[in-house]
Amino acid sequence: MRPIVGVLTNPNSGKNRRHPQRRRDLERAVGAAGIVRETCDVDSLPRVLEEFLDAGCRWWVCDGGDGTLHWMLSVGHELVRARRAAGVMVDWPGIVPGNGGSIDFVAHKVGIRGDAAQLVRVLVHRVRAGVPLDTVSIDTLHVQGRRADGSGIDHLGFASAVGGIAQRFFDKLYERKPVDAWSIARVIGRSTAGAFANHTPGLGQLLPAELRDYAEAVFEPTLAHVDVDGRALPFESFASLQVGAIDISLGGVVRTFRHAQAPGVLHAQAISTSPLGIVANLPNIVLGTPIWGRQVFDGTAQSMQVRAKGGSTLDPVIDGELFRGFAALDIARGPSLDVPVLHAA
Repeated sequence: MRPIVGVLTNPNSGKNRRHPQRRRDLERAVGAAGIVRETCDVDSLPRVLEEFLDAGCRWWVCDGGDGTLHWMLSVGHELVRARRAAGVMVDWPGIVPGNGGSIDFVAHKVGIRGDAAQLVRVLVHRVRAGVPLDTVSIDTLHVQGRRADGSGIDHLGFASAVGGIAQRFFDKLYERKPVDAWSIARVIGRSTAGAFANHTPGLGQLLPAELRDYAEAVFEPTLAHVDVDGRALPFESFASLQVGAIDISLGGVVRTFRHAQAPGVLHAQAISTSPLGIVANLPNIVLGTPIWGRQVFDGTAQSMQVRAKGGSTLDPVIDGELFRGFAALDIARGPSLDVPVLHAA
């Protein structure tokens, strides 16, 4: 019997660290119908996904978080493209996001619920029985980044914090484990308090210098030239710069990219304002409602081009993964993916 399911499990993802027996559970769930491979680093991914392609696995299950899914999609995209360029006809497999990470915004978006082993068991049963799978289509981002030395990335993803507080937020978020709703709220709270201290006369002396320095780092603007759909934005200092292919919820604390609820569009947000301008917009940032200000782009787009200025670099966060040192980023709509909606029995 040919394998029909390839399962990639990341033992280092948020929830999986608490379940060292995860691989054995997945192997029992998939049985003879699939392959389970454990990867602890990105370098081993091409070999594993090549094995899935060679075996003819029609479904790839990602037992990890949003970052693991990001790398599965990006490396898989590269491998499929290389095979097609060589004249080998290969279809994209069906992708099943899991709930093994810290945030799992993609799995939540498509309505996947339950333990990975139970989800695999349901998937195998339905495919073997010929039961049609309900699917939802979700859009992706295609992100191409170039560094000054000629290196770069060509990745698929769902959301990118390109610059400003959107990007620097993740540097602070990852300083302490675990990453959860409380840690997200903590970064927001410390940043807000520090911004008030730094920009309110007399208040700075009442709060620790460490808190003021914390906010100064988070609110450092990104200097860049930005085009949205080929049109240059009339400002080049960004308090926050981000783009998403789907609407997301970060741990139930922050909701963003509301325009990306509709298929076929990206939601781009480019904000040039002071730290207090960001603080004043905090309810909009948390609730996903329109950002207000005189120098704000907050709307639908098909593409965004970003060029670093002033000797700086772009350090985007894509699906929670940190990337460093780019001179230029080209972000556009990627392919749509059909994802089965599965619920653990």
